[in-house]
Amino acid sequence: MIIDPIVERLHKQREEYMEQFHYDLDAIIRDIKAHEAACETHLLEAPASPPLKPATQGIRFARR
Repeated sequence: MIIDPIVERLHKQREEYMEQFHYDLDAIIRDIKAHEAACETHLLEAPASPPLKPATQGIRFARR
């Protein structure tokens, strides 16, 4: 198996970040939300999905 140094570094950083909060998920979420609130750039919202087209009424099942 090939070890990717970038993935390994990300795993290490994630582990260190979680250790800061003693693996308390609520504390981690509060920290992330605080960083989002302090961020001066606004995150983009996903565009609205286009409306679904109604099914064609002339569809028939194939005969054998």
